[in-house]
Amino acid sequence: MKFCPNCGAQLPDNATFCSNCGAPLGAPTQYRQPYQQPYQQPYQQPQYQQPQKMSYMDKVRAAREAQKQKNGQIKWWMWALIAIGSGILIALNPLGLS
Repeated sequence: MKFCPNCGAQLPDNATFCSNCGAPLGAPTQYRQPYQQPYQQPYQQPQYQQPQKMSYMDKVRAAREAQKQKNGQIKWWMWALIAIGSGILIALNPLGLS
């Protein structure tokens, strides 16, 4: 006598399918193991680090660098405006010079 691995019904030895639930009997059924999530460490809040204090000279250097960058940007725009204005004056020739 065979027993159905799916429902447990009693079956004749030559049966290939269960007459109760229809499960195939040729190969043994493989049971899946339930999904287990991998272990995750609990959340740990990062340690607070106090900002480092800047010395007076570091502050002066940083201010000078910022001023240099600002001056460089102003000079670039100033040169661009001079070039555009010169181009317009040459094109219009307001004094009639040739």
